[in-house]
Amino acid sequence: MKKIISFAALVLLLTLASCAVHPEASGMAEKPDLVPMVRVEGTLYRDTGNESQAENHSGTRAGKITSTVSADEKPTVDDQSNFGTGYEYQIAVEGTIEIFINDRWFIFAAEGNGSD
Repeated sequence: MKKIISFAALVLLLTLASCAVHPEASGMAEKPDLVPMVRVEGTLYRDTGNESQAENHSGTRAGKITSTVSADEKPTVDDQSNFGTGYEYQIAVEGTIEIFINDRWFIFAAEGNGSD
């Protein structure tokens, strides 16, 4: 009886180890996170990885991110991001917006506008 239990435990351990090495085999594969993006006025903007060098961001903000989706999803409604809520943004030069994150302005470009 001990041999059967030991054998069953060994098979279970090997099965679990196999799932850890190949998570897709167990249905546990995670989707990779997408680049940070936001949807504003029907346009999807993607993080360029660049910080704005503009010296003047005074005046009223154009809007605020009010909803979020998970990091592995694309936003589908206006003022929605895949990196969080509460961030203010301004429309910048054509095809870009700037988002205020951690006391710094970051440039996001419209999808298909050199941001791919």
